[in-house]
Amino acid sequence: MILECEHELNNLINRIPGQRVLMMPVLSSPVIHASQNQLVALYVYTEDNYECLIPFRHTEQIRGYTEHVQRLLAIDNIFVYDKKQWLQIGGNSNVWDVKTLWWYTYNEPYDDTHYHTAAHSFFWRRHANLTHVNSIVPLQQHLQMCQKIRKYAWPMCIHSKLSDSYLHFNRLYPDVFSKIESAGIAVDSSFKVPDLIINNKVYTQYNYHTTTGRPSNSHRGFNFAAMNKEDDTRAAIISRFPNGKLIEFDFDAYHIRLIARLINYDLPDMSIHEYFGKFYFNTDTLTTAQYDQSKQITFRLIYGGIDREFLSIPFFKKTNDFIYSIWNQCKSKQYIKTPILGRHIPITNITGATANKVFNYYLQATETEVSVQKLNAILTALGSYETKLILYTYDSILLDVPSTEVTSIIDNISMILQQGNFPVKIKQGHNYNKMIEINSNIVIA
Repeated sequence: MILECEHELNNLINRIPGQRVLMMPVLSSPVIHASQNQLVALYVYTEDNYECLIPFRHTEQIRGYTEHVQRLLAIDNIFVYDKKQWLQIGGNSNVWDVKTLWWYTYNEPYDDTHYHTAAHSFFWRRHANLTHVNSIVPLQQHLQMCQKIRKYAWPMCIHSKLSDSYLHFNRLYPDVFSKIESAGIAVDSSFKVPDLIINNKVYTQYNYHTTTGRPSNSHRGFNFAAMNKEDDTRAAIISRFPNGKLIEFDFDAYHIRLIARLINYDLPDMSIHEYFGKFYFNTDTLTTAQYDQSKQITFRLIYGGIDREFLSIPFFKKTNDFIYSIWNQCKSKQYIKTPILGRHIPITNITGATANKVFNYYLQATETEVSVQKLNAILTALGSYETKLILYTYDSILLDVPSTEVTSIIDNISMILQQGNFPVKIKQGHNYNKMIEINSNIVIA
């Protein structure tokens, strides 16, 4: 039903404690980023089969309930359709994410492209430029869409086990990425897709329900994870602060150092490629050509398989043993288990699985789990600063920093990132296309 009086709303809020409850927001636009969107209506379904749609900003409503939005968003211990989105509209963080639960339960991302009705398609197409288009889509159509989602999601909410791994992921990932997205990226008028600009910012959108958990990052067709370095795409990304700086922290040889931790191998405090090059070329001093060749050899061995001739090098012997240990476990159990979250990646999700391919999936999952922990620590550290964490791309992060915070931010963030012997290279600039490398003297073992 469509909620029509405050008495019904109070009764609903009073009956929720002690029940399993599903809530789904209906936002004003299907294309505007959630952090910049408004709540049109909220669908609620309770364990005792009570169902309603609460309107807030809709042309059909008899009574709006905008003054009660925060009461509803503050409710905890409920299932929400998309926790990252829920947090971006001001929702309580102590909720369970349906999309993540689906991913854990069925080992596939939640596909929400087929739930909207024909009426939604009509209005969205006819009024593509209307920022509040869902305020004129009939409420009954919104209700029908939510009922369709509930039909598939609710049995899972009732019967699926909320594992420790799921609860860990649910606490960490939506919170981290909702904050990064909501910060936005300041751009000038030369940005390649002007339709994405809202108040001089564009907004990223991370999808972490991938096989390895490594998130993609695109919004309305623009891929923030693969911005062209050769044209002026990056030049449009600037600081939001007067005289502010963009500061990029880039992990040095990240995967190799992750592997070293996985196999308990102590790497020396020197260039990784210089270290391995001394083995490859049997020399203490590498030429520039040998250094470049060393990088190529190392990456070929890590990602393409370790040739027998390199097993005499202790690092690669231990890595090779680890690869086949993971492979044997995967064949025996039919899944690999990630090192921090303990999430299962079924072998059936790895097309054409081989020992080296399984290892690459495991390594990518490890990279992401380590990085997200560091991202969380950074966001916590930034709580007392104006600085914004605006972009994460696998082995690097980008911060938007006011001029008064540059020195302290470089020191503090370097310390967090380098914890565990993960050195970083640091660049700064006035736009993302012209970044100059700077030095940091902080090294944390």
